[in-house]
Amino acid sequence: MMTRTLLPIVVLMVCLSTVAVAADGDRAAAEQWMVRAVESSREIKTESAISYAAEKMVYAHARLGQVDDAFQAAKRVTNPQVKLYALAATIQAAVNADQSTDLMVAEARRTLKGNEGSFNDAAMKDLLHIAETRQKTLPATSKQPELPTLEQLQKGFDAAVNRREKVAAFQPLMIRSLQTKSFDSLERAIEATIKVIEQNPLPDQSSKFGVYGDAAEIARIRVTNLHIASRLAAEGQNDEAARHLALADAVIDPLPEQSALVKWELQWLRIRILLQLNRLDEAIHHFNTIKTPLIVSQAAADIAAYQIKNGQVEAGLKTAERIGTELGSGANQGTVAISLFEHGDHDVAVDYINQVGETNVAMNALISLARHWVETGDAARLQSTFDSINSPTARTHYATSAAVFLALRDEKNADDKSK
Repeated sequence: MMTRTLLPIVVLMVCLSTVAVAADGDRAAAEQWMVRAVESSREIKTESAISYAAEKMVYAHARLGQVDDAFQAAKRVTNPQVKLYALAATIQAAVNADQSTDLMVAEARRTLKGNEGSFNDAAMKDLLHIAETRQKTLPATSKQPELPTLEQLQKGFDAAVNRREKVAAFQPLMIRSLQTKSFDSLERAIEATIKVIEQNPLPDQSSKFGVYGDAAEIARIRVTNLHIASRLAAEGQNDEAARHLALADAVIDPLPEQSALVKWELQWLRIRILLQLNRLDEAIHHFNTIKTPLIVSQAAADIAAYQIKNGQVEAGLKTAERIGTELGSGANQGTVAISLFEHGDHDVAVDYINQVGETNVAMNALISLARHWVETGDAARLQSTFDSINSPTARTHYATSAAVFLALRDEKNADDKSK
């Protein structure tokens, strides 16, 4: 089960449209959106929804340095373990602001009493460590460690003498080759790696994630062909993209369902590339063969968004019905909502977001939508969408998300200026 934590950090756009909030105003705008979130949260009626919204608001308040507000929100969280995590975030915000943490630690002790256990004890230990060491959060950095050059990685790959070394050397070479669009040499590396696997077979291994054997290992290497195909299709090189798709396509359907994770990735990427190549009928054909609800949900969102973008709104909405309610379905509904707002009728888009529901999973649709408007710099749509949301629970999550992503953009701009 996935642990609920802070909203994921996203890659933020530097070039904003003319309707964007000015970079210097992002912090003020984020604070204004938190005011809207607080106002909306007061209208939520059910205890579980109040608790879940409060949890998300804690992290937003903490990110903005609003320590007292974060603490008040943390006290409304009802799940003891989640509350301890929320209090830890609040204590870190207090330390960053050189404020006392005594009341927060006392609240944590009250929360832990009667709820002791390995996870809660560990959360309390971490919380106390933050309070006692008073170590401030280091500024985030977007700089990633550099891989060796393509030439160095190619030499390492060529020098690999056995299967284990060859497969290990392939991964960094693949990443660098995709970055530099060195598709010809990457294709040679794909075939060389597959040949080594075929010449040095290993017995299948079983785990909680399924059965992993040579067929799955080869399929995992063939995923690279799909990544190449996607990049080629984006550049209009459809014939070459189709050739790479065919190389990967040959291993997808024969792969047993037990090779779960690899097969899921291949199935999903195949549909996305078919849509890039405008081969909708084939995408739908393969979509109808998928058995895993998680991948059905993702693929349904991609196909629905494609249909809506191409004027087939009714068909897109029909396809979107298959997104379901599985983990991840909220973000997938967000994909459809974005497509409806950008390519469909505004009223239809509004009806859609007001029907996604109020479950914790469904709230991710609102989070995705708020993130999209912030990333594209569309402050007008960020506001008008909020005004169109009926549910106070949905409005709260939407406003909280808007605040978080605006704060992230403000931090990104500040980081860029300091370089």
